[in-house]
Amino acid sequence: MSWLEQYTRFSDHTSGQDKICRVVQYSVQLLWWYLERKGTTAADRIRSLQELQANLSLARKYFSLGKSVVQLRSAAVSIHLNDPVLRYTLTLSRISQALQLLCDNLYLFSRLGLLPRGGDDYTTTLSSTSSKLWLYCDLLNLLRLCYELRKEFCVVRERHEMDQRPGCTVSTCRDVVSRRPELISSLVAVVADVWLPLNSCGVVDVSPGVVGMCGMLSSLLSARDLWRKSQKEY
Repeated sequence: MSWLEQYTRFSDHTSGQDKICRVVQYSVQLLWWYLERKGTTAADRIRSLQELQANLSLARKYFSLGKSVVQLRSAAVSIHLNDPVLRYTLTLSRISQALQLLCDNLYLFSRLGLLPRGGDDYTTTLSSTSSKLWLYCDLLNLLRLCYELRKEFCVVRERHEMDQRPGCTVSTCRDVVSRRPELISSLVAVVADVWLPLNSCGVVDVSPGVVGMCGMLSSLLSARDLWRKSQKEY
């Protein structure tokens, strides 16, 4: 299978298109921050990059139309999981993401003038609420991934004891990574991503360059996982 066919399968989904836009969005943010700090680039060029970043962010809201229903459907499935930690963290994170996507949809409709109620105050409230829900979702996902990682460590240690192998921390970590590489990738992606809503909510104050770097890293890792998943579907 050629690279072009793999890319076509990946970008054929709206999720793939959203990941591509997200990678470019935060890469552009990192670029204009670097050029601004360097001080050798014209202000109009930096302004053009900032406008491109804003337009990409708005374009991604089009891809989220109707995704709230998908997340609520997933929450209805995860509520029946046997593991209580996975049941509550997955379900609550999906509900949070569904509400976040709904806020994004309302924000888009307000920008397009399709809502009777509008104005800067309304869109600011929607954006702030969306950031808080995004933060809740990331924290719940972080809790779930740490829990799954702990379970993997326990499984690997038990196998080492059964095989009478020394329980070295390095070998245990190596076996966990080899067993669940997607878990490590998702954990790193969420750790990088959580800084974005933390900054938007005012909990931390980081530079646009840090936001761009964290957003680009989390987007690339998420896009890689989605890429692998999209290839398995065929």
